[in-house]
Amino acid sequence: MKLHRAKPEGSSANAAEPSRRPGSEEETIVHSLAEGISAEELARVEEMEREVAALQAKPSRKLERGIGITLVVLSIAGLIGSRAVTVRTETGGIDPRWWPTVICALVLVLSIMLIVVSLTKPPFDREDLEVTNRDGWQRLIWAIILVVLYLMAWKLSGNFVVPSVALLVLLMWVNDGRGLKALVFYPLGTVTCIYLLFHTLLRVPL
Repeated sequence: MKLHRAKPEGSSANAAEPSRRPGSEEETIVHSLAEGISAEELARVEEMEREVAALQAKPSRKLERGIGITLVVLSIAGLIGSRAVTVRTETGGIDPRWWPTVICALVLVLSIMLIVVSLTKPPFDREDLEVTNRDGWQRLIWAIILVVLYLMAWKLSGNFVVPSVALLVLLMWVNDGRGLKALVFYPLGTVTCIYLLFHTLLRVPL
């Protein structure tokens, strides 16, 4: 047996009323919420929303094009450099030139796609990113300095493992990485995997 809910008085009149405009229900909810808080609290919420909006990075078509062009230049330089790698024995298959060539070619294709998208589509939404600030520039400068020192240490010492572990530890520290996972497990695990892959499996001297 079906149960029917009794209609309140005036239901027929309500049914005869014209339908609400789109968005009117949302406006009613927002209005009701606004009535439930004081004017001071509402002003505080609005101020917080403005602060959050000020910290969010804005979409930038120029930035996307600049990144794409930079990656194209770097990937082409990487392709030239990878093909110039000296190989002791030519095998005709997978050799020390193969992996960097594949990676640089993939980056080149993706960077060209990024440029095409930046020219034909609206810019990407970057609300989940923060605007450029002094702290970010400082971290970038420190990262560049550490990479340069790492390459010098690797070249002068001829040792891959120790400079690589030191580089990852310092990069994690610069980017607020703390604890055993960030400063011990991640650097050691990453360097171990790279060493086993290239030096042991692929026979690429590091």
